Amino acid sequence: MQSAIRGVLIDVSGTVHVADKAIPGAVKALDRLRASGIPFRFCTNTTQTSGETLAKKLRGLGFNVNRDEIFTSLSACRQLVQSRQLRPMLFLEPDALQEFDGIPQSEPHDSVVVGLSPSNFSYDMMNKAFRVLAYSERTEAPATLIAIHKAKYFAEKDNGDLSMGPGGFVEALEYASGIKAHVVGKPQKAFFELAIQNMLPSSSSSSSSPTSIAMIGDDVEQDLGGGAAELGLVRFLVQTGKYRPRDEERDAHGGLSGGTFADFAAVVDHILKQNRVQD
Repeated sequence: MQSAIRGVLIDVSGTVHVADKAIPGAVKALDRLRASGIPFRFCTNTTQTSGETLAKKLRGLGFNVNRDEIFTSLSACRQLVQSRQLRPMLFLEPDALQEFDGIPQSEPHDSVVVGLSPSNFSYDMMNKAFRVLAYSERTEAPATLIAIHKAKYFAEKDNGDLSMGPGGFVEALEYASGIKAHVVGKPQKAFFELAIQNMLPSSSSSSSSPTSIAMIGDDVEQDLGGGAAELGLVRFLVQTGKYRPRDEERDAHGGLSGGTFADFAAVVDHILKQNRVQD
């Protein structure tokens, strides 16, 4: 039997909404989770929009959510850029660039940051990024390549069709430049650790085992693999969004500890039922 869940990390796109529609039952399920007193954070690799824009979108879909209940890979990336005092070339859409206000971005660049930015994924822009990385051999320190995440694909907003994510573009730059990317978003262990710290007060964080923290997502690799499995989070896969039949069989970590459920509402109901049994 699973331990009582003391905190919940929730993927956004594909898990609680697809495009401009909330997944049926998700809004009320979040209300039930909030009413239970279990803390939660929306945990997203979304790199096309800022955290504030995402909060507004979720509220527009009916979700009762505050900006500080959203933890993004953009936030983690900004922390890294600031800590290393970098001057990056940013592959980001205009709204996401808001997260980097105050960060020097003029040439000469000493780094490249890649998010999901269809408007920038042209040969000319990719080649410009390659030159930043390749010509760094002439400088005192090699350039830094940062991938906000390396998702292989994502579900389109209008029809749910799958399209290429930034992962392939990141790997193209890695291959051409010989520089390995530093990945900051899901499924990196550090990302989940920061999200848990953001969700729980320091006193609660130190007393809560990762095995009492749940992660809910629709992508068995990006949401539930890597650091989520390494930390021992209780991993729940939902059959919405980018889920495809038998995705759970692709888990490379000995099987999903939480299991596979029809949707977000079904997972929440399961967690609340299990907690009542434990308590």
